Amino acid sequence: MTTTTDPRSLVVLSFDSPLKAQEALLAATRLQTEGAIVLHDAVFVQKDQEGKVHVQETVDETPGDAALRSSLWGALIGTFFGGPVGTVLGGAVSAGVGALVAQFNDYGIPDAKVHELREAVKPGNTALALLVSHIREDVLVSELSRFSGATLVEASLPPDVTQAIRNALRPKEG
Repeated sequence: MTTTTDPRSLVVLSFDSPLKAQEALLAATRLQTEGAIVLHDAVFVQKDQEGKVHVQETVDETPGDAALRSSLWGALIGTFFGGPVGTVLGGAVSAGVGALVAQFNDYGIPDAKVHELREAVKPGNTALALLVSHIREDVLVSELSRFSGATLVEASLPPDVTQAIRNALRPKEG
């Protein structure tokens, strides 16, 4: 197998347990520390037995978080240039700009893809979407073989790598 470089690839796995999905994210994080992948984002989409969906994103900022962070910087810079009035004005203006930017920027897995996963996840399952690049494919396939029984929902990887992952996830007989 070859090593894939940018562009980023999306790998979506489905697990019958949220704990298994979290273990898979820990494994991906370990692969990153070993230089086998670059992990850009991860999103959990969990659907309970009643069909209620819970989404946990690891990268995208909410407009509120961005507004708070931006307002602190704006207040600091405003204080430096305009004193007390600059503090208030700088904080208010930068909070609005920060919220607006967060609303329209999506640095990780696209919101449209997360919405698709919300619909696709079966009740009682948890999907883990990983946005990765610079993949040492043989190492990734080997690591994913530990998660026998999981399902590969989709992957934007070469067909041979996608099939190798499907084979690695196939439940072991015996």
